[in-house]
Amino acid sequence: MKAVLDTNFLVSAMNFKVDVLLELRGYEVCMTQPVIEELEAIASGNDKDAVSARLSLKLVEDKNLEIIKTKEKEADYSLLEMAKQGFAVATQDKRLKEKLKIVGSEIIFIRQKKYVVFE
Repeated sequence: MKAVLDTNFLVSAMNFKVDVLLELRGYEVCMTQPVIEELEAIASGNDKDAVSARLSLKLVEDKNLEIIKTKEKEADYSLLEMAKQGFAVATQDKRLKEKLKIVGSEIIFIRQKKYVVFE
């Protein structure tokens, strides 16, 4: 199964030192272009999230993760588009999780800053 990662999932994983690829073993991990663009925007800052965004971009590059171009230009809508195609979605966003439940997508998130949960 394929799993597509949201910006806030990656940034949270880096902040909490969660090994995303280890936790998602068995999934083909990919990203959407709008998520990459969000990470690049965050990475240009100087705060803790900027460092995590830079680490996330490095992970994408080092592991040669697939970047999917979508019709949608906004990250959440691109993730919903992928969910409708059968992808699992990894996110921390509460509103997006509610929309994903309606679509019937598998949702992956981090709980208690250390556990990756699959719903």
